[in-house]
Amino acid sequence: MIRSEWSDFRYFLAVSRAGSLSGAARELRVNQSTVGRRLLALEASFGMRLFDRTPDGYALTAAGETIRSDVERLEDGFLAVERKLSGGDARISGVVRLATSDTLATVFVTPHLARLKSLYPELSLDLSTGISAVDLARREADLSVRIGPPPKHPNLIACEVGAMYSALYAAPRYLAARRGTPLRRGLRGHSVVGFAGPLVKSEVARWLDEHASEAEVAFRANNVRALHDAIAEGLGIGVLPCVFGERALTRIRPNSTMTNRIWTVVHEDLNRSARVRAVLEFLRNVIRTSEWTKPPRKPG
Repeated sequence: MIRSEWSDFRYFLAVSRAGSLSGAARELRVNQSTVGRRLLALEASFGMRLFDRTPDGYALTAAGETIRSDVERLEDGFLAVERKLSGGDARISGVVRLATSDTLATVFVTPHLARLKSLYPELSLDLSTGISAVDLARREADLSVRIGPPPKHPNLIACEVGAMYSALYAAPRYLAARRGTPLRRGLRGHSVVGFAGPLVKSEVARWLDEHASEAEVAFRANNVRALHDAIAEGLGIGVLPCVFGERALTRIRPNSTMTNRIWTVVHEDLNRSARVRAVLEFLRNVIRTSEWTKPPRKPG
């Protein structure tokens, strides 16, 4: 008789998605050796290999492919049970997992953590930042704060809470060095700080391309902090959220700004959870009342 627990299949799915033991270990937050051991135990219980070990990673065998869709349906069922149980918790205590971007975390989350803790002493926030959107349906997080279009998943509740404004900025030292070079359309004769990695395909990267189509790219980076530091050092003109650019840099073309809508997103099953709602409402209030969700002042 085959004896397997749901937790064994979690390891199976994690390896099939990541393609490696190390990637699955990061997803599940366990040691790599634990993933390997549980996977071997699952294969032993079936008496067959579920993965081929290749130089490029772990690839599903024909047997593994046969069961994958069934295991994913099992996962959906277990996750639905977890969400409903979590959603029924009336206590404002425990851990809430929040996913957002580095920029949104820096502006709207970390500066307000002490106030959140003072309001809810038994609440703990587990913050995860990154460019890619997390899958709330698969419990990768309890809620998220994100920029861009709202999600289209029917079981996710999205609420628009404000906007993030961005513009072209340069350091005073850069402008002083290029004083004889006019800021014409396309920024011919100027250097720009551009985007790398996943940000290359972002809306803000396309906006920069439209405004600096004739400029020379002096530097690229995949995070806002590195872009800000390069612009501040006089490396070139670049796009920054106004919350960072207005402090010490000069806005180029002051009347031209880019607007990105900010959304809070939560799964409908967790929307009734007291601890999740407490964090959700707290963040919504922070963002809605922030000076940085208002359009930057125009010169003059």
